[in-house]
Amino acid sequence: MTRTLAIELFREMVARPEAQMDLASAALLIALDEYPNLNVQKYLGKIDAMASKIQSNIDFSIQARPTDAIERINRFLFQVEGFRGNKEDYYDPRNSFLNDVLDRRKGIPITLSLIYLEVGKRLGLNLEGVGMPGHFIVKCVHQELEAFIDPFHQGEILLEDGCKKRLQDIYGNDFQFERSFLAPVGKRQILRRMLTNLKGIYLDRQEFRKALSAIEKILLVNPDAADEIRDRATVHYKLNNLSAALVDWTRYLELQPEATDSEEVKNNLNIIGQLIALRN
Repeated sequence: MTRTLAIELFREMVARPEAQMDLASAALLIALDEYPNLNVQKYLGKIDAMASKIQSNIDFSIQARPTDAIERINRFLFQVEGFRGNKEDYYDPRNSFLNDVLDRRKGIPITLSLIYLEVGKRLGLNLEGVGMPGHFIVKCVHQELEAFIDPFHQGEILLEDGCKKRLQDIYGNDFQFERSFLAPVGKRQILRRMLTNLKGIYLDRQEFRKALSAIEKILLVNPDAADEIRDRATVHYKLNNLSAALVDWTRYLELQPEATDSEEVKNNLNIIGQLIALRN
């Protein structure tokens, strides 16, 4: 598949109303940049097959006893199938590509949570993604039950205090926990977070063309994200795309005229203007 077609498919998917977006399909479309011959339907079929295997072994009402369904999902995904958090190589970009996670059985919190969400959806569970700072988990709501599931830690079931402890393990005991961290996030937010992870990895590796592709997809999800427009300008500058950098930094200042880095951006614009003039 050509890169242009892959981008158009992603654009069409994220332009849909949230309820009509297919999260797994959109996540697989992200991977087309790295794997242009990726068979999206094949990997959707893998998720379907996992849900079917779990369903065939459930002999009770999911709606009546969701905790039993969670235990079955955990047993199947983490014991039978062997999914696990990739703690050894957390920043491997393959952890952010859904096809790789399905093939390699290891990923980061958001991709493992995405698989959990998609399997749960196929089983009729009421699950939502929760984008805590630095760690993504899954929320299960049923009648009076509100529990959180951590797929990166083998589906460990947490209550609010457990979520607080998880963040303190990451950031230290002085970390100020807020209950708003446990608010559910939508599909667009999940996709943006996945893409932001990839963007950060590629910038750290100075793989600027790949970083640019991730930023362009973020802007399809959220077209007026000023910080992404600014960062795209920086990447364009690194790639010597001076005219594109000029457009993006100018747009950034239009969106954020009082930004704390506005003077730095104005200086960048002056430098680019001089460089473009030298070329002409």
